[in-house]
Amino acid sequence: MQLQLRLPKIQNYSVVMYYRTFQHRFQQGFSFIEVMIGVLIVSIAAYGMVVGATHARGELRAIAVKERASEELLSFVEMMKGRIADGKLSIIERSGDLQGETVYLFGNKHSQTKLAAKIYYEPITILYTDSTSNVDRFLLKSWIEWEDFSTPANKVVKRQEIEMVMMEFPL
Repeated sequence: MQLQLRLPKIQNYSVVMYYRTFQHRFQQGFSFIEVMIGVLIVSIAAYGMVVGATHARGELRAIAVKERASEELLSFVEMMKGRIADGKLSIIERSGDLQGETVYLFGNKHSQTKLAAKIYYEPITILYTDSTSNVDRFLLKSWIEWEDFSTPANKVVKRQEIEMVMMEFPL
């Protein structure tokens, strides 16, 4: 009988000792490993945020450059539309410009920071239609090219095109 009484006491004693050890371990605070893992996780998250913000800023700048190039191209096309509608295009103007006219998207030719682009247009051709009107229609194909600055290792040329049919109004 004595043996049966001692067994439960030994079991209870081991449970009490385990509880005291468990309680004593968590009253000391965080261990060095736990703190280092927390610092590592926060560092990785901060690095990801910095890389993401840098990438987003570059993409926004590329969009701004593309928008500025579109504005320059539309300005050129509007000028050519007026010249065509006027009916006073010279032979040189009708022959196109395949060498390109330099425009600056940012800065000017004297600026230290500048971004140059070239506007081209194909020879202006007459479109023949079966219309009975006396109005001549002309096809203008133009485009703008600029160098992409966001990838300095690779030389990438961006291009945007526009094609319009314009009428010459007889006076």
